[in-house]
Amino acid sequence: MSERIDVAFGFDGRYAPHAANVMASIVRHAPGAKLRFIVMQCEVTPEQKRRIEEAARGPEFVWIDVGDDDLPAYATRGHLNRTVLFRLGLEKMAPADCTRILYVDADTIVIGDIREMWAADLGSHALAAATDCYQDAETFAETWALPKGGRYFNAGVQVIDLAKVREGKLFTKALDFIVEHDARLMFGDQDALNYVFWKDAAVLEPTWNVQRFLKRDEIANEQAPDRKWGHAMPRLIHYIGTEKPWMRNVWHPWAWLYWENMKRTPFAAEVKRAFRMDVLQMMRLRLRWWLRRPAG
Repeated sequence: MSERIDVAFGFDGRYAPHAANVMASIVRHAPGAKLRFIVMQCEVTPEQKRRIEEAARGPEFVWIDVGDDDLPAYATRGHLNRTVLFRLGLEKMAPADCTRILYVDADTIVIGDIREMWAADLGSHALAAATDCYQDAETFAETWALPKGGRYFNAGVQVIDLAKVREGKLFTKALDFIVEHDARLMFGDQDALNYVFWKDAAVLEPTWNVQRFLKRDEIANEQAPDRKWGHAMPRLIHYIGTEKPWMRNVWHPWAWLYWENMKRTPFAAEVKRAFRMDVLQMMRLRLRWWLRRPAG
């Protein structure tokens, strides 16, 4: 593997502050790492780009504009819009010298050294991802006439052998699946990736994609090999769903980690103002964190 670590993101201008927070958290927890951020984006202004690079000083930035003709159309579903397809554009649009890459959603916070995830063993697979804690794999298999015994993974955090993906045109196959079955897909590219990589994805250690609102002791007795934690505490928090930690009157047991890192970026005041997170709201959030935070 290259000494350089390539990390990809996909978002639009609306999510620029949150993506900056993720990038800043990666840099903060990987001191000395040689990072390159590959950003698949649309409608991110030059000023937003400048502030994002200010928030995450050190990495090389590669900004890739995703146009209307680069990826298929995708109807917005709740908080999911066309940007969920951007990661699939990496097959054709990432730099040619990028052969292995990490993909991280913009609604996450990294609290571990990204070099650990970079070193994940993919074996013969082209992709590694953590099992999705909320989706039923057997139902998915029945829906799409797939063989039983597979697992359904969450696509928000991935380790990708991009050379293998390109060789097999695997993300192109996922895009073709989306075009053909768009109306039936609840989770868009995630469903498509699970179809293409059914029984052919390596397991990413679950602390690198903590999706559940669970304390460590609540999953201590988990027996399934793909769900057993390899660390006492998370390495990455993924704020899945519609209720995000930056929203007013929303509680998530790991919400304070979002704000604790956000204060280190140039976007902190803007996000607080946009979501009316005043001093009282922040005090309440801080208090709930101290009283109810997940224990190791």
